[in-house]
This record gives sequence, structure tokens and C-alpha cells, in this order.
Amino acid sequence: MKRILIVGLIALQVISCQSVKKDANLVFPVQAVRETTPVESLEDAADDACIWINQKDVNASLIIGTNKKQGLCTYNLQGELLNNDPVGKVNNVDIRDQFYYKGDTISVVTASNRTNNTITVHRVHADGTFENIAKDAIKSNLNEVYGLCMYQNSGNTYVFISGKDGEVEKWQLIAQEDGVVGALISTISVGSQTEGMVADDELGFVYIGEEDVALWKYNANNLEENRTLVAKTSDVNMKDDFEGVTLYKQENNTGYVILSSQGNNSYAMFDRVTNQYIKSFTLVDGEIDGTNDTDGIDVTSVSFKDFPKGFFIAQDGTNMDGEVKKNQNFKIVDFREVLKGL
Repeated sequence: MKRILIVGLIALQVISCQSVKKDANLVFPVQAVRETTPVESLEDAADDACIWINQKDVNASLIIGTNKKQGLCTYNLQGELLNNDPVGKVNNVDIRDQFYYKGDTISVVTASNRTNNTITVHRVHADGTFENIAKDAIKSNLNEVYGLCMYQNSGNTYVFISGKDGEVEKWQLIAQEDGVVGALISTISVGSQTEGMVADDELGFVYIGEEDVALWKYNANNLEENRTLVAKTSDVNMKDDFEGVTLYKQENNTGYVILSSQGNNSYAMFDRVTNQYIKSFTLVDGEIDGTNDTDGIDVTSVSFKDFPKGFFIAQDGTNMDGEVKKNQNFKIVDFREVLKGL
């Protein structure tokens, strides 16, 4: 019996070692240069973020974050809190420009709202405030809404929303005189719990993270088509859960798909066109603390005064100020540092 136990323990150790594949040469560190004001709610509260580009003054752009216990928060590019809107327990958030509404082209913000299992629809204003523009509540058929991203194609605006049971719905947002309504287009099953998603408007794909399994690529115009495997949680430098997914866009539809590999506190980068894995980076302590257990991420390649190549933003599961633990927040990275690491 003793020998059997020893053999069993050795086998478990081998399996454990095999389950985490690492290549340190493909991982590099970066540091945050700014961070947002912590959210008001305690414990696990901050989750996801998106970036609104102010077309009149790019340096007056905004960061929009979720406090999944309370609502939507807006910050300036210094990370200072501008507005806190108690719209409900919103988990994931996304934004698209060029949405035609009441004779005007606006930026529309949507979020998965677990208070009433709906898709919230807001117009964002330059001062960081929101205007609810939904005609009625757009109620999902999912058991519990979770992840969300937006997609635009041929002048139409869509929302992908996921549930904890692995189903994903595609909705079209339709502007009417008395508000925005939603039309359910299709529903698919990814397989198991999924949250992080990002849509590539130009190339027509949506990337969906099945948390404990893989990152998948779907045809955003026809979710029923065969999907493509991008990465498994057992691949080199990957570790479940797969969480936030975002897209860094460069010229000629090139760039990077970035994935939050939460299990090893890293961010994996894939070629936008080929989807080949390139490298991963970690956000380590500097003047501002690093990140761990990251949920949502976002990035922009827009050029700002302080960020000529754009910036990356990540939710921080444990926000430390020296030895003092504070409420969760979002960390901001100058993307030039990421490009140097590549």
C-alpha cells in the first residue's frame, strides 16, 4: 500500500508539472505608469473596461470601467474618477462609435447587467456622464448574463452577450425615435462558462474565451459556422482561467489579439491575422503595483500626447498601495513598453 501511495504521488506530480508549460524566453515584464481611482465597493468589484475616444480632443478621452456591485465608472486619462453611475450590477462593458441615433452619430456603450439580466444601452457624454437610450429593457434569455462585446458590420451595430452556462447571444441594436431596441439574431453554445470576448469589425471575427478550455475564433456574421481554435489553457505560457480579450489595431488590419491568462497573471499576444502565439507579458510592481487575477482588459492604438502608441488597461484583482490593500482598480500601461518587449 505504501508503495502504491508513493507511485501515485509521483504520478500526480508529473501530471501537475506537465499541466503548466512555460517558456520564460517568451515572457517579458512591463510596469503601469498610471492607475485609476479605486472603485467604491469592497472585495471583488472592478471587472472590465473600455476606452472612449474623444474625436474633438483625443487627450480628453475617457476610460469607462465596471463596478459589478454598483454601476459604471468613468475616468480621465490620468485615472481620476469623473462619474459614478449606479446603473446596476454591470459585469462587462464595450463601446462603438458611428451609431446613428435621432439624427446624430454617437458613441454607444453597452454592458451586461446582472441586476435585471439585461443589456444596458447608454450614450456617453464628454463629461463622463451617461444617458440611458434604451426604449425598454433589452432582456436576455440567458440564465445569467456575464460577458459582453460589441461588433459593427455594414452599418449595423451588434452586441454579443454570454452566460455562465456557455451560451452566447447575438443582438442587433436598432435605433427608433423613442429609443434603442434589441433584436435577437442567434444563440449558440460555446460549451462551458465563457466571459471574455472581443470582435474584430474589420476582419469579421469574434474571439470568445471559454474560461477553462480555450480561446476560440468565430465568424461574427454567422456564429453557427465551424469555429477555429486559437489557444488552449494547456498551451505554453497559458493557464486557466482565460478572461478578458482585446484587440490592438495597426495599419492594414494588422495588430494583436491580447488575452488575459488569469491563472499565471500574464497577458498572451497573438498575431491578429494568423492568430499565431507571439509572446506574453506580465504587469509587475514599480512605482505602481502590478496586477494579478486580472478579469477585463482593453487597449487602444490611438496616439495621445502621453501615449503615442496608445495604452493598455487591465483590471487588478489585488490593488496594493505599499503594504496597504485598497479596493480594486485598473492599471494603465504605455503600449510602447509592450512593443519594446516584442
